[in-house]
Amino acid sequence: MKKINKNLSKAIVIGVSAMALTFGFTGCGENPHPIDPPATSEVTWTEMLDGQEVTAKVDKVPTRAISMSQATTEMMLALGLEDKMVGTAMLEEEIYPPLKESYDKVKVLSDKWPSYETFMAEKPDFATGWEVPFTKRGIPAERITSQNIPIFVPSSMQKTDADLETVFEDMKKYGEIFGVQEDAKIWIDAQKSMLENVQGKIKDLPKKKIFIYDSSDGQPFTAFKGYTTNILKLIGAENVMENAGVEKTWAATSWESIVAADPEYIIIADYSSGVRNDDDFQQKVATIKGNPQLQNVTAVRENHFVKVKLSEITPGVRTVESLKRLAEEIHGVKIE
Repeated sequence: MKKINKNLSKAIVIGVSAMALTFGFTGCGENPHPIDPPATSEVTWTEMLDGQEVTAKVDKVPTRAISMSQATTEMMLALGLEDKMVGTAMLEEEIYPPLKESYDKVKVLSDKWPSYETFMAEKPDFATGWEVPFTKRGIPAERITSQNIPIFVPSSMQKTDADLETVFEDMKKYGEIFGVQEDAKIWIDAQKSMLENVQGKIKDLPKKKIFIYDSSDGQPFTAFKGYTTNILKLIGAENVMENAGVEKTWAATSWESIVAADPEYIIIADYSSGVRNDDDFQQKVATIKGNPQLQNVTAVRENHFVKVKLSEITPGVRTVESLKRLAEEIHGVKIE
């Protein structure tokens, strides 16, 4: 068996019993389904690409994969698939530190998305990413699939009701496609065990009302439904915008709505570059504090601002570790 990324393994087992990495693990991490054999036979799936339903398949393990989004790159690297990758693209922020060593082994094709010619020069046999890279903004999906190159867009990056279990299913699918089902199971079990530990520490604490602040162009841009809202529920953080009547994952709201909702904490997406730089976060805090409409909002009055990277609250491999930190900050507890 090919071992999952060693550095990531160290990161995900912090505070987790070593049993989470064995098949004797029981409880939340127990998998009732048998592990499939390696992908030496055909594996199929259905995608909606650029408005068209497409059936994709592999009949052998891909060895020349290209990931067109940071989140999918990190998902593949978490399963130790760097030697099956011939390219990555669209690094939107610093790579997840436990995966940096593995990431450095893979060729970077473009800061954003590569041209069709650059993409095809690597002779890929598999492509993955969010849906956007496979539209006219990147490389239209039809140009790729017409060359018999299958595309996999994780369901967690498409479904409006995605949650942590959706990410786990996506990781299982990567495991099936690349014949590393056992590694996928180990990773999922460790994540479940870490989350179970976090939830055990906060289960008797009251829930907190939170508002998620991404940016503003006159009006604040925030999360309403979907993955971000669903994962925060796992640590007793209730998004005050979930039931605002907006059937979208992310959209604009009004400052008046924030005042009416009166969140206890404001989670701010920080787009600063550099690990030690938080200028964007500080500027957003200043914007909120300087807004006279918000002076009596509990989170503002009590200076309850929590910094996150967008990758920590959107689909990917960072979710559970991030939930642990957020739970500590929001609930004021230390979780070992």
